[in-house]
Amino acid sequence: MNFSNFNSVLCDSKQALEWAHAHGLIKNAIVRSSSPAVLWDDNPNIRHMEAFWNLDKMKEFQTTIQRFSEDIYDSALRVSSVTHEEALCVSQGAVNFQKILFKAACLQEEDFSESRLFLRVKGNGGPSGNNMNAPWDRLLSTNPNFVSYTYELNSDRWDVLTTEGVSKLDRINLGGVETIIYRIITRLMRHLPSRIFSGEVLIPNENELVIETAAKLALHGVKITEIEPSGTLNKQFIKHDRAELIRSILPVVGARIKKWVVSPAISPCENIFIEDIDKRLSLFDNSVVRWGSLILEKIHKNRVVLTNSPGNIRGQSLSVVCNALNIPIVSAQHGITAGINALHGEVSVGLENSVSDCVLTYNKKIDEIENNSHFSKAKSFVVGISSRHIRMQNGIGNKANTIPIVYISTNLYKGNLGLFTSWQTDYESARREHKIITNVLSKLPYRVRYKTYPNDNRRYADADPVLDSELGSNIELFDSKVDMRYLLAEHSVIVTSVATSTLSWPVMSGKPVVFINQRDNGPLTNDAYVSLSKGIFVFNDHDKNFYLNLREFLSQSIDVIEELWQEKKVAREAMIKEYFSGYGNGAGGRAAEIILREYL
Repeated sequence: MNFSNFNSVLCDSKQALEWAHAHGLIKNAIVRSSSPAVLWDDNPNIRHMEAFWNLDKMKEFQTTIQRFSEDIYDSALRVSSVTHEEALCVSQGAVNFQKILFKAACLQEEDFSESRLFLRVKGNGGPSGNNMNAPWDRLLSTNPNFVSYTYELNSDRWDVLTTEGVSKLDRINLGGVETIIYRIITRLMRHLPSRIFSGEVLIPNENELVIETAAKLALHGVKITEIEPSGTLNKQFIKHDRAELIRSILPVVGARIKKWVVSPAISPCENIFIEDIDKRLSLFDNSVVRWGSLILEKIHKNRVVLTNSPGNIRGQSLSVVCNALNIPIVSAQHGITAGINALHGEVSVGLENSVSDCVLTYNKKIDEIENNSHFSKAKSFVVGISSRHIRMQNGIGNKANTIPIVYISTNLYKGNLGLFTSWQTDYESARREHKIITNVLSKLPYRVRYKTYPNDNRRYADADPVLDSELGSNIELFDSKVDMRYLLAEHSVIVTSVATSTLSWPVMSGKPVVFINQRDNGPLTNDAYVSLSKGIFVFNDHDKNFYLNLREFLSQSIDVIEELWQEKKVAREAMIKEYFSGYGNGAGGRAAEIILREYL
């Protein structure tokens, strides 16, 4: 095989490129890549695929996704046969399509006619399968001079989330008695008839608050049943005209495509969008059918669904069936991101209240944000954060570690999987993470643990170049995929960045928290910034002397940092009530009372 005639190669795998070079297959080609590992060494023969995406352009692309999703939803609903859930399904599909549109916007006109080689990789990608390859073969399918070659990875280990190394006692202490009750009753109750209970709660998905609420409901004589879609049924719940639905949204999609890509890319992008939406609607219809057969098997007259994260095909299709059968859906809030992240509007189509009839929230702030969503259909009740979060202040985990500072990395690359919620390319994210390590962490007079993000699904074939670089003699790399909540007790000061739900666990631990507010990557909302700056230690990565200021702060004695932390106690209590938990404890009991009063 000879690829020497190709003057441009598209590849996001360093391993595949090294193989091709070693075999003399791409001697003179310019390589274009999005991979931080491929770009890391500043090789003049390797070009940054997204180099022309400056801050202003990234900002415009990301901040217009929310309005685009709303326009898609409104266009879909103009079709008389389309339900709210079906409109959500295609709107969410349009948001997911932005990953492909972003890649297409990196192409030039000559890419559709001149010789191009795509070196794709085959390997273990995690639970979601192999998503390591950009869709160049789909985008450039009309180019007669396009060739794709698949390279099989040699080093192909990919770990998934685990509790390995975490003692059973620590898991029990964090889970609490309500988790033990929940695990036992769900096994016992599946063998008992529904008619002997006062009501039945169907659980398709769980989280900390769902488990806690279900355990309380069981103690009130309610049957708890875990459910999965299964079986077949006639299509009584499927009523939309798919062709008409797709036609209704194409003008909105077409206008956005034309704004961002070169002319030869317009038709391929439109075709890909139609294909993907058609597949998505097929999955939706199939899921509706499978939920229908299961729900109809449940004969108790008083039923309610209690779930976590229903804003997806699984939850949207379940909602269609529940609406037809008058079964209310109650969802428990999943994390605090929507309440503090300024760029979270991009994914508002997937918020809990887009599908549920009722949302159990942590605080009033999330109520305000979700109720203002274009897709909202639910009422909400503030019940507080889960008891698992509250128990973090008890110091769950091994306390023998002598590393005083831990840096909890939230550096998760987009690859071809991640949504945007930032104005950074993956390469820029890697460089900024590296600067935190070299300019701050490696220069501290303390040992520091660097805890990687426990990513379940593989974004790139190669190791993160940030971690392959020299971290510093004082830094311990912890890359086992163990959740950080089990490790917080081992450290005195916690450092993290990006406004995500990761922040809730450190804050609820009561230990000093240092938060790096990144302007271009999941920044805090203006209101959250004011509140969090008073309650914890916040540093802006765009401030003058940011690295110096952060390094000097963390270089103080731990006793001084803890004293400064105590001075923020009153402000922190107000911050927690506003952005983390409206109540001090008892969220499950509060939620159970609401479900009993409103639905059972």
